Amino acid sequence: MPARKTVELNRGDYAIQRSPATLFPLETSPHLFKLSNVVTWTLWSFYITFQFGLAYEIQNGTPHFMWRIWAALFAEFLLSFQEVVTALGILLGLFSLTRTDARPSYHLTGDSAPSIAVMITCCGEPIEVILNTVKAAAAQDYPARKFCVMVLDDGNDIWLRWAIDKLSSAIEEQNGPLVAYHSRKLEPGVKSYFKAGNLQHGIDITSHSREPSEFIAGLDADMIPEVDWLRKMVPHLILDDRLGIACPPQVDVDQKFQDSARGSHQLQRYYNVPAGDPLGQQADFSMYFTVQEVLNDRLGAIMCTGTGYVVRRSALAEIGGWPLAETGEDYMCSAVLSNAGWKTAFVREFLQYGLAPESLRALLKQRMRWTDAGIEVHQQFGYYLPGSWITSQMTWGQRAVNMLYMLRDYAPVTNVLAMILLPIALFPAQTDENATILLAHGSHLYRLRGIFLAAFVANRINAYIVYGHIGLSRVWNFQSNEIWAAPYMAYRCIFSLLPARFNKPTFVVVGTVTSPANERSQLNRKPLPFRILSFDMLMYTLYIMYASIPLLFRFNASRSLGSFTPSFFLFPGPTLKLLTCILKMSVPLRYMLWPPTVPDRVQLVEEDEKGVKRSKKNWQGEEGSDCLWWFWMSACEMCVILWS
Repeated sequence: MPARKTVELNRGDYAIQRSPATLFPLETSPHLFKLSNVVTWTLWSFYITFQFGLAYEIQNGTPHFMWRIWAALFAEFLLSFQEVVTALGILLGLFSLTRTDARPSYHLTGDSAPSIAVMITCCGEPIEVILNTVKAAAAQDYPARKFCVMVLDDGNDIWLRWAIDKLSSAIEEQNGPLVAYHSRKLEPGVKSYFKAGNLQHGIDITSHSREPSEFIAGLDADMIPEVDWLRKMVPHLILDDRLGIACPPQVDVDQKFQDSARGSHQLQRYYNVPAGDPLGQQADFSMYFTVQEVLNDRLGAIMCTGTGYVVRRSALAEIGGWPLAETGEDYMCSAVLSNAGWKTAFVREFLQYGLAPESLRALLKQRMRWTDAGIEVHQQFGYYLPGSWITSQMTWGQRAVNMLYMLRDYAPVTNVLAMILLPIALFPAQTDENATILLAHGSHLYRLRGIFLAAFVANRINAYIVYGHIGLSRVWNFQSNEIWAAPYMAYRCIFSLLPARFNKPTFVVVGTVTSPANERSQLNRKPLPFRILSFDMLMYTLYIMYASIPLLFRFNASRSLGSFTPSFFLFPGPTLKLLTCILKMSVPLRYMLWPPTVPDRVQLVEEDEKGVKRSKKNWQGEEGSDCLWWFWMSACEMCVILWS
């Protein structure tokens, strides 16, 4: 690959190298992305319009209310809602009239550097994990007297304090940066604001120092920064005085552009994710950081995701310190900065990696906390409604992006409602009535099937164009996650509407959540009956049985009446949606039946020359192409469309 041309820049006392931007797939083929998305969603809109128009025509020719048809079509639309909202976000970014050039890469050179306080927040995570993050932060290729590392422990762990004091002494002997342990006193009955309050405590400490740092950087307790993390991040804020916060991704993807950025395309940013990513954990971040956040950056509407960021102290001072949110402290910070007129930036550098939730239970806890966090921010900003003084300084693009975030956060409610409604609506009705409808509207129904098939094929091609660099099977795993995790997130959405006394906020530290089943441990994994006979697995099993009943009845009626009869549902979309719901709700069951094995953390890392334990490369092994799997999956779905 040809060398990337660099340009030397000077800003005051600072020397900076600028390199061409690392281009993501949507930027290498922007016209293809635009065409694919426009064609796909135009066809989908035409299909939905034609389908509801046909249903209205059928209703007019029937003396009684066709509630099954209307319920099925409504449920189909509800199940498409989350995907439609995501598509609107992509289309908004693709066709926005603001900045479309890719953000360059920067690197601070020389010994002249601004001062930074690196804050590592923790609360009960394993001490060895926290210590390794501290070592990595202290091992930065950055002038040692220009930054310090602060461990902010809300767990008040005396053993962690002792370990940090010991490590601090060792680093000081090697002329490294200052490393200090801090733990605030939590008063009973007084709101702690969890991580936000912990961060503000660290900011207060540094504010009272003789020379407060110009910038503040944050790391989660389990996120290991690369050695040039600070040198890559800080130049963005040096070169733009109105840039309030810069945030890097938490993911490494596609070899074609990874090689130019880091040269380590086999490195998993969440290094404990099982091979194949069966629960869609890595794919979630891959989709967000390589497509959606790239586009949001054009609109100045990126979201801080809580680790790896660097924020300007003066910007925080202007908004009154770190916004005190119960669960959404990171998202809240970037939203408040945007509303105050500060710029935000997505820095497309792969500069950190860490641990993903280690079990199904921990993943669900994480997703529920994310739902709480998003809703807390949306409520704080009055749901970004036009004319609201709360969002008076947000640009139209920032307001639109955040409104789409809000709709996505509430989408699990529509998913659950549709999942309950579809089996009821598809339960077999009177065959004679369907035959009459088929006789009267047969040509329109066949035309509808053709339009739906075209929309389906376009959707699959679009998925390949937009997300092919992530891995199509991984994308399907993530999309399954949106269905099987929906009951838990919908529960949090509904509770968020209740008065505060019924909806007390909690901040779950995912790194402390353990699984009774130990499903990923080859040595400690519980027997199959223990893994399957839990409330979660029983819920999934009961839903699959409930949703399968109407399909089995219809299939049996079709067999008794002939190879093609009107006994099956007249509209193909709802039938396909129900089948995919059953398949996606089976993911946790299949995961527990055949759980993946992940080695212990100590086996996933290796120590570098500075004593930092970093992820081994590609322990999962090479994964083959999943295009064939995607093709056969899509072919089966097309058969359902033609047969139903």
